[in-house]
Amino acid sequence: MKITSERYKNIIVSALILLSCTIIPNAMASNGLFALGYGAKQVGIAGSGVAFPQDALIASINPAGVVFVGEQNNINLQYFSPSRGYTVDGPMGASGPFPGPTVDSDSEIFFIPSAAFSRSISSSASVGIAIYGNGGMNTDYATRDTPFGAGVYGGDHTGVDYGQVFANLNYSRRFADNKASWGLAAIINYSFLRMNGLSNFAGFSVDPDNLSDNRYDHAAGFGLRFGVLAEVTPSIRLGASYQTKIKNTFDDYAGLFTHGGEFDIPAHAQIGLAADVGQGVFTADIQQIQYSQSDAIGNSSRRLLSGGRLGDKVGFGWNDMTIYKLGYTWSTQEDLTWRIGASYGQQPIPSDEVTFNIVASGTIEHHYTAGFTKTLESGNSLDVAIMYAPEKCVSGGSLFVPNNTIELCMDQFSIDVGFGF
Repeated sequence: MKITSERYKNIIVSALILLSCTIIPNAMASNGLFALGYGAKQVGIAGSGVAFPQDALIASINPAGVVFVGEQNNINLQYFSPSRGYTVDGPMGASGPFPGPTVDSDSEIFFIPSAAFSRSISSSASVGIAIYGNGGMNTDYATRDTPFGAGVYGGDHTGVDYGQVFANLNYSRRFADNKASWGLAAIINYSFLRMNGLSNFAGFSVDPDNLSDNRYDHAAGFGLRFGVLAEVTPSIRLGASYQTKIKNTFDDYAGLFTHGGEFDIPAHAQIGLAADVGQGVFTADIQQIQYSQSDAIGNSSRRLLSGGRLGDKVGFGWNDMTIYKLGYTWSTQEDLTWRIGASYGQQPIPSDEVTFNIVASGTIEHHYTAGFTKTLESGNSLDVAIMYAPEKCVSGGSLFVPNNTIELCMDQFSIDVGFGF
């Protein structure tokens, strides 16, 4: 099937709609740095569905699914509210963080968009574009709120503003009598970062001038996502996808991150099944995020105690994450679809890495979700999902004052509202 001038026009119009509603997200900490899901339909089943295409945003977890959703335009806006803070107990030390009452991060409300469209280019192939965001380390600790007004680490206002945006350009194709598909997505990434309040660590840095308080720096990267999807029986589908590591370098923070400011986005993979059960579809996925691939994330901060230096071999000490996701989707009437979901993944911060992770406290482990889709008289759809992640805390000894205990805590809530047309 040839792409006509009218089809080109539709693609261009859809792209403009998508881009006009896309703004840069600045917080999304659910599974460490990664979002639970993208769009209300994914969030409603706790980010599962690698084998269950529901709309064009399936490209964000499995581009092979795009060919099964037809021609769609999807936009989504998430209200995201993470609550996080830290507490230090123990004797007064010579350096921060100092003991005192709990200090809460001021950044708690964010609005995060995502959007996608898909178009058929033949009877067995589709193309699409999806734009969505990640983040995860946004914190904002005002000096006035810290014990003695001394700042988290004995310096000024402390925190990080970090976000990632992805433009996913995808192609998918059916084969095996239309019972299977493969997909490939080229991913263009833009990231931004600002880090404040670490100036007192200048003596531990290979490049003190590019350690902290250098305003925003920006990075661009490129990656690929591969995916497959197949019907193994009339009622069971299997899916899998893998996204490569994406390199990012922040030159203005070369004194903080390894290899001259590298802060790479880790590779990750997801496998899963979708099974027809009762009146609906049961989904079960496993996601693996390889944080240890990024030295700035995976290297231990404890290397500072044995001669390591910021900007060289020191990082945040995160472990890899394995996340288990379950969901169920069913319809009670022709124009109303319901969703529920739950996920679990052991949080990535070891107890002996809490000191530096005050500014990157991604401690969430459990997510509980629910949602629905209402088909309107026009044929368009309204999608809604809610997510609650109960508080999870991790505690351990202070890096510089071992007799002190630092506890990091976090909980989350979100509401997604999407529109398909």
